[in-house]
Amino acid sequence: MKTHLEIAEKYLPVFWMDEKEPFTIDALGYTVFTEDAPSGSFQKRFLTADWDRTKWLVEYAIWFDYDIQHLYELEHVWVYVGKDGKVWKGEGSFHGKFLNQVKLDTGEVSVDRDGIPEVYLQPGKHAIVPDKRVIALIPQWQESCQELAGADGLLVQDMFRDSLLAEDTEQTQEQVRRYIKDTYAFAPSMEFRPFRPDPSLLMAWQELKDSIPARLKKELSVIRDSVK
Repeated sequence: MKTHLEIAEKYLPVFWMDEKEPFTIDALGYTVFTEDAPSGSFQKRFLTADWDRTKWLVEYAIWFDYDIQHLYELEHVWVYVGKDGKVWKGEGSFHGKFLNQVKLDTGEVSVDRDGIPEVYLQPGKHAIVPDKRVIALIPQWQESCQELAGADGLLVQDMFRDSLLAEDTEQTQEQVRRYIKDTYAFAPSMEFRPFRPDPSLLMAWQELKDSIPARLKKELSVIRDSVK
């Protein structure tokens, strides 16, 4: 019987990232579902599957310390594993919603030759798409990485509100905006390279969630030391 960690390691996706992408994946939370249940990390999503066909539904919560427009980002990939152990369906988060991860030319699930899920990351923003051609359809996908870099400062989302409310000052917001723009603004190349995260980055979702306040405070300390 495989443990949930072993399942998460086996189906960990390959991420195609822009060659000039300034950020890396800093941690990955995982949850393995065997029945319908609410997501713990993607707000207001209730996960369902065809359980006659599906053995496991693996949710990956992908943590970045930075988005090109704000401090921190949490994206998601959902992998549906069939009774035969093969991936038969995939989904990825996309600006608060999600997209099917299928090959545009065939409609088949996006997996590589070894059956491992593969997805593309929008440069700087990290939204999950199945094909780099989708990126050109996203409004301001280039501007967000350049003149609009840092524009959203420190996000204070409901999930982390208690940890961040005291940090939500105009001074901090301006420091975050300046730091991101000055340090990370870039022109995407639209040339992509595959990256499969080291399994050591995997942890149960609750462990990742519990670590987030310290991660944010660490980055805020770096920013305050850099931007006077």
